[in-house]
Amino acid sequence: MKKIILVTGAAGFIGSKLCLKLHLKGFKVIACDDFSNGKKSNLIKGIKFIKLDLSVTKQIKKIPKKIDYIFHLAGQSSGEKSFENPYNDLRRNFITTHNLIEFSKKNSVKNFFYASSMSVYGNEANRAKIKDFCKPLSFYGMHKKLSEDYIILNKKYLNFTIFRMFNVYGPGQNLIDDKQGMVSIYLSSLIKKNKIIVKGSLNRFRDLIYVDDVVDIWIEAINNKKFNNRIINLGTGKKIKVYQIIDVLKSLHNKKTKIEILRGTPGDQYGIYSDKSIFNISNKKKFINMKEGFKKFYLWAKKTDF
Repeated sequence: MKKIILVTGAAGFIGSKLCLKLHLKGFKVIACDDFSNGKKSNLIKGIKFIKLDLSVTKQIKKIPKKIDYIFHLAGQSSGEKSFENPYNDLRRNFITTHNLIEFSKKNSVKNFFYASSMSVYGNEANRAKIKDFCKPLSFYGMHKKLSEDYIILNKKYLNFTIFRMFNVYGPGQNLIDDKQGMVSIYLSSLIKKNKIIVKGSLNRFRDLIYVDDVVDIWIEAINNKKFNNRIINLGTGKKIKVYQIIDVLKSLHNKKTKIEILRGTPGDQYGIYSDKSIFNISNKKKFINMKEGFKKFYLWAKKTDF
């Protein structure tokens, strides 16, 4: 019998790609989204879709009771935006998780996979390790950490995997939102205006991971028991500075580009990148490198109407 997977945030960037690959691999996928971030055009044909707001307890009843695994990717994903409306961030990042964990306990869900974030670390670590102390700088990071803690407190009821996602990028990312996704923000401005606005120092650094690599790891985690009941850094382990990101994008664009540097945004981490612990867990030993990934993203974006 086919395993049934509920994917939340299914109309979003990563969620839609997960739905497609799970569907192609023969899983029965149930997709849900409230379209607060996602787009209807991202929904995958042939997959059952339920429109619902996971922060509203009554709407949880729309989910079929027979679910084997939950891939929880729904949420507000901008640290900057979390300062504009902290309650909305709490509702969309923690309350949704709370409601899904309660659903999982009542309906004997086997595994709960959660999309957390590098933002939980704050600036306490440069090369992040799971054992490092977490001191989030934004409401977004704080609510992600709160969700992690709630999942772990319920570990006697179900298995879990918490992915602390680093900077995911690639085709399909929202090119309109200028407050989420460093690479997509720069790329969008580069193509539209031949200009890149940098909010903060050019020496800040990140760990960039291509979306297809992220999808592969999530799907592997279904059957790889090494992922069970642990927090995992999902990054490449490579430290990339902002000026390096800009240099590669400019080389692809091959036009004179203006760089404008502004003050940093509230809660922005100066620099963080993952340890290489994922390579001790996953069977996947190689990730798409930055230049190759940026080229794929750039060529896709050039063909996209945004």
